[in-house]
Amino acid sequence: MGTRTIAVPWGGGTLDLRLPREWNVGPDEVVEPDLSGATADYPATLAAALDAPDDSPRLEATVRAGSRVAIVVDDPSRWTPVREALPIVLERLHAAGVGAGDVTISVGVGRHHAVDDAAMRRRLGDGPAETYRCFSPPVDDPSAYDDLGTTPRGIPVRVFRPVVEADVRVLIGSVLPHLQAGFGGGYKLIFPGTSHRSTLGALHRQGLARDADAGRLLGGPAADNPMRRAVGEAAGFLGPCFSISHLIGAPGMVFRARAGRPETVQDALADEARRRFQAPPAPPADVVAVGNDPWPGDPMQSFKALLHHRAASVPGGVTVGLFWTDPAEIDRSMPKSAMRLIAGSGAPGGWAIRRLVPTAERVLMARESSAAFMLRWARELVVDRTVMVYSPPLFERIGGRLGPVRIFDDLDSLWTTVRRALPRARRDSPRVRVFPRGGLTYVPRA
Repeated sequence: MGTRTIAVPWGGGTLDLRLPREWNVGPDEVVEPDLSGATADYPATLAAALDAPDDSPRLEATVRAGSRVAIVVDDPSRWTPVREALPIVLERLHAAGVGAGDVTISVGVGRHHAVDDAAMRRRLGDGPAETYRCFSPPVDDPSAYDDLGTTPRGIPVRVFRPVVEADVRVLIGSVLPHLQAGFGGGYKLIFPGTSHRSTLGALHRQGLARDADAGRLLGGPAADNPMRRAVGEAAGFLGPCFSISHLIGAPGMVFRARAGRPETVQDALADEARRRFQAPPAPPADVVAVGNDPWPGDPMQSFKALLHHRAASVPGGVTVGLFWTDPAEIDRSMPKSAMRLIAGSGAPGGWAIRRLVPTAERVLMARESSAAFMLRWARELVVDRTVMVYSPPLFERIGGRLGPVRIFDDLDSLWTTVRRALPRARRDSPRVRVFPRGGLTYVPRA
């Protein structure tokens, strides 16, 4: 007998996902990540990583009295244990003679919203936020960046000045599946995290050939990834970097911490991420349901979770997003004004977006716009499948449409609409796959 009610993580609780009674969804079609083996003692785990770094001297051996250190942490949409890591890292730096006045802390926001004082305190802790010079780099202010030159691929290397001027850069982040870079983390905290928008745009255009499927890069090795190779070349314009990176599950769940040479740390954690998070091979499904856990509710990151599972769907199928949404996160990377504008266009706007996105993308690529990669992802998500989202807070905020995407606040109405969108011959017995923790799992292109 198949599973018809599936428990989906939902903002610290559980959403009981009730599927239509006739749909026989077996346990193999509910794909969970491997969440075994989380550390029970994070400080000890981090200390062990710092005591035996990969392909690198210990952090304390890279600095001395008078050394300038730029710490770069990932932004608040991630759940890296930054507050827990910082005191341990800072204690080691100070024990080696580094003064508090020689330390800066920058949040690698990239194209996300700037981090204000309250968010900075939440991210870093009150002590670090009060003691050290802390920055949220202004992505559009060229005067805040040093121009270090241009890579052989034509990437302008414009990096936030406190990061450039340091003698050592310490990167604190995590490795998670990433649609374009294969996996996030590592040097991406600087490129594009603390880079000018021109650098950000040039990096995100890597690998987006006009007729290529951007999803082919998801979960792949760094050596075969154009964006990751471009990031590595840009990093060569900087001085020494020391990576402290994590493999994480839900907030507060750390499987691994590694430290040392950024490339070595990145490759090791990416290998383990593939083992834990990559979905097993299976035929494409008619209906794919994806939860956004453990993302905190930023709609842009939630839609990326759908993109991470696009390969699980047959062309012409239905993809359903199950988006728990924290109202405080709802406009972190997609402004409410833009969402309302798209929502207000209704069904005609959805028709236009579905057909005009490829043209707009080509124009933006020709102009080297940083928005081109977002349009590429939008096109690949909606052009050959129907997308629906269950998210009561998003429905309340913008209504029942976001361009071609239908939004629901009632599960029964959602499944009724999903059934109608399927070919008549498949409505009573569709192949279904469910990814309750879609912020961790991913499906690579075959």
